[in-house]
Amino acid sequence: MDTLLQFFLSSFISILAIINPISTIGVFLSMLRNVHPKERHKIALNVSIVAFFVLLFFSITGYLVFQIYSITIEAFRIAGGLVLLLIGIRMIFPQPHQSHPTVTQSYVVPLAIPMTSGPGAITTSVVLASQATSFLHEIALWTAIFFACVVNFLVLRFSDSINRKLGDSGLSALVKIMGLIVCSIGVQFIIVGLKASFPVLGG
Repeated sequence: MDTLLQFFLSSFISILAIINPISTIGVFLSMLRNVHPKERHKIALNVSIVAFFVLLFFSITGYLVFQIYSITIEAFRIAGGLVLLLIGIRMIFPQPHQSHPTVTQSYVVPLAIPMTSGPGAITTSVVLASQATSFLHEIALWTAIFFACVVNFLVLRFSDSINRKLGDSGLSALVKIMGLIVCSIGVQFIIVGLKASFPVLGG
């Protein structure tokens, strides 16, 4: 039971760090600045629901992708770790002239895909699914994805209040902290993948 709880907590923290709803606040508010608050709340819910099902889908079908393309989980871990490392570095050192997406008719893109359930979150879900050693572990992973998306909804739902209380500097600091966590997760994925591919490194 302790192992199951540990797997759930590590999965929840990993997925939440990659989703990083704090970093979405600015884009969310800028895209929906002329939208009524009640409608914004509905959009926040829809974005989180779509993200949940996207991540759930890939956590279930990840093995099929490996079989179709003859990809080993070790190779995917290393590649995914590199992707997460790059994402984390961008979160810590954002591009100075990075532009936000323009308003579109459907807010699912880009808010749900790729901002919430992007390549990093999908990679993390697939890698974590490969670490599930029983059906209970799979349920724990799906539950972790669900709660991470619930937190994402709550952050977007109360984005106005969070933005006012933290300010630009506070939001920036939180994004950088999350970026450091994402970098650490990416490096750990790479280490595990290399040790599995080259057993001599584990000695």
